[in-house]
Amino acid sequence: MTTCSDLALCIAYYAPRVFDIAFFIIAAASAIAALTPTPADDSFIARVYKIIDMLALNVGYAKDRGKIVGGRFVPK
Repeated sequence: MTTCSDLALCIAYYAPRVFDIAFFIIAAASAIAALTPTPADDSFIARVYKIIDMLALNVGYAKDRGKIVGGRFVPK
């Protein structure tokens, strides 16, 4: 397929590849985020870690907050 003249054919052709790449990026970023400790907030590594966290879709309580007293289900 050299051109995408028909939108439905173009989507049907490229959609599986796009989803495969997206799922690979999410899985790899999740593995990296789970295996690395949360760095200090002011370092360059912390900025990279935030990007990896966003790519891994870590939101809300899924984020690693380091060592904190208490927590969601533990009284302070």
